[in-house]
Amino acid sequence: MIERLRITVLADNYVAAPSVLGEHGLSLLIEADGRRILFDTGQGKGLVGNADALGADLSKIEAVVISHGHFDHSGGLAELLRNCSPGAIYLHPAALQPKYAKSDNLPHRFIGIPEPSREALNALHNRIVWTESVTEIIPGVCCTGEIPRLPANGPRESGFFLDRSCQEPDPLADDQAVYIETTNGLVVIAGCAHAGVGNTLDRVARLTGQDEFFGLVGGLHLWRSTRQELEANGDAIGKRKFQIIAPCHCTGLGAHSYLRTRFHSLVQEVGAGTRLHFGEV
Repeated sequence: MIERLRITVLADNYVAAPSVLGEHGLSLLIEADGRRILFDTGQGKGLVGNADALGADLSKIEAVVISHGHFDHSGGLAELLRNCSPGAIYLHPAALQPKYAKSDNLPHRFIGIPEPSREALNALHNRIVWTESVTEIIPGVCCTGEIPRLPANGPRESGFFLDRSCQEPDPLADDQAVYIETTNGLVVIAGCAHAGVGNTLDRVARLTGQDEFFGLVGGLHLWRSTRQELEANGDAIGKRKFQIIAPCHCTGLGAHSYLRTRFHSLVQEVGAGTRLHFGEV
């Protein structure tokens, strides 16, 4: 059980502190009872500089978790590994698959792990921990592993593809979250929640046997959601009785506004430079 938890946003689409850069991406420094885990690395444009500006020592990171294999979550890995030597890197095998998004004009966009990050992973292949199933990082902090898509939560089409011609849909089996068991309650951290917010929270509930959570942090991938989809996701969040909701990255301004209207002061304003406290640090 983690008593002291702080999460520092090192990369995000928005900026919440002076002297840091914003970018389309996500990176969160998790400090749990003095141990440091990096969740995602953003594109890499601002990770190291932002960490320096915020006084976050990357050299002390023990583990790195990659939520899924898109460039805006893995692009900073190569530079990160020049600044630290983590004992383990946690990712799902499908994160290494080729990944593409359709473009109006050919060629379609490659959006997978950039080559420098892939080379850095290959150099540290003996430190990779594959996370098809639930995996403990440190006591009290776990990766969900692959998240089942439950029919009750509706279909979840990614809009992403595994082939250059964008004919084979990418099921994004690599999408995973982290959950932290704190003395205040469960804190769930999502990269993009490509598996769906409801599916992600249901996965954590099944793994922990808990129905009410304390904190939700990260990208919720709601930026293209319809009103009906926003309400369904709001229902999935609401039934877990969260006390802190900190949406960022791919959640989208419209979805953020909806969540703010529905959950009021529970919703935190987040950007690069934000520090969230879930217990004394």
